[in-house]
Amino acid sequence: MDIWNFFTSFIVQSIAFLTHEVGVGEAVAIILFTLIGRLVLMPINLLAMANMYRNKKAISALKPELDKIKVIHKDKPNEIAKSTMALYKKNNIKVLDKKSVINIASQGVFGFGMFQALQQIVFNSKFAWIANIAKPDVALALLVGVITYFSMIMMPGSAEQTSTLLFVIPAIICIITLISFPSAIGLYWATSSVTSLLQSLVLNNYFQKQEINKAI
Repeated sequence: MDIWNFFTSFIVQSIAFLTHEVGVGEAVAIILFTLIGRLVLMPINLLAMANMYRNKKAISALKPELDKIKVIHKDKPNEIAKSTMALYKKNNIKVLDKKSVINIASQGVFGFGMFQALQQIVFNSKFAWIANIAKPDVALALLVGVITYFSMIMMPGSAEQTSTLLFVIPAIICIITLISFPSAIGLYWATSSVTSLLQSLVLNNYFQKQEINKAI
């Protein structure tokens, strides 16, 4: 746990440095440190998102075969799953590859580290409409929930046929969670979600241009 304590302590000290030495407000320090952290993690994040997009396109190309499997093994979910995975393996489609695992792990470590570190800091400042970032703010929680929803929808690997409920549930959990925690955590969450949304928009635009160029 010494490594973990060092990590959370580094976050606390970095935010304190930005606040006391650089001279920015506490909220801005949280936003800046989050952006720096996401920038460091961006290469593996972009690789994982690009891989998700390629998988999405490959799975879309296999739709006729996937539909055929569902008809053949109707009312046999285990057989459908087994045949689907066999088809994926045949076409070199990996639902969860090394890049995705590393991305999920790194995002999780950074997020949980920020979550713990921000709870250790004593905040006493306002930001925008938030009177005190040490206290929960319902408006911020709702805003972060909306941003989280759209960031998930816009992910390059999200399938068109995916149930909206799968995007709504995480957003609702986000709102319920942030209503009970300091707005400082909400600011981190908002910044991270906006970063994810912007990355998705850039990648989607890039892939769309690639497809247009191939079609010409």
